[in-house]
Amino acid sequence: MRGDLADCDIEYVEYPEDVTRTCVSVSDLTAWVDGQYLSRGQAYDFVLGHSMGGLIALQLSARDGARFKKTIFVDFFLKSPEPFYQNLMMEANMAAMGDRVLAMFGEEDAKYTPELKASLKEDFDYTGSLDHIANRVFGIYGDRGNRDRSLLLHSLNLDDQQLGKLDISFIPDSCHLPMLENPHELAQRTVSILQQR
Repeated sequence: MRGDLADCDIEYVEYPEDVTRTCVSVSDLTAWVDGQYLSRGQAYDFVLGHSMGGLIALQLSARDGARFKKTIFVDFFLKSPEPFYQNLMMEANMAAMGDRVLAMFGEEDAKYTPELKASLKEDFDYTGSLDHIANRVFGIYGDRGNRDRSLLLHSLNLDDQQLGKLDISFIPDSCHLPMLENPHELAQRTVSILQQR
């Protein structure tokens, strides 16, 4: 996907192991990203995050929404979703890439504290953060091979008011990892969002 976004001036954030091994909440990681990557008083066109990174993007925007013109999250859930969304990859992609992806996840898992991991697995509700964000918020989700938009939206477990604060789109034939399953489509959608006024 990075190749598709080569024309965009993007700074990619990675969390060093010495940082993740000390964080007991996502807010700790958000504070680290804020201090390490963001300049005070500087405006950014967007902040984008996938999964836990989506929560970090949301928290950064809630802290100071004036810094970002757009907030974009990819397969990050504001509330515990319906079981429909609780899958990693499409069946065919899991057969082709699953062993490699699960091994990668296993390596990553060891770098995070038990407290941080537990905070991401409990029932959660981050919808209140939307009240503190003035910029446009975009959610991108894998459609799990289903084109029924009403089902896809309903399964997010958000009410009409919450949905009204979001611009939501779906990447076909992908689940939690659209950057692996349908990277070109995800990149096109991202560029399309960035081009919007």
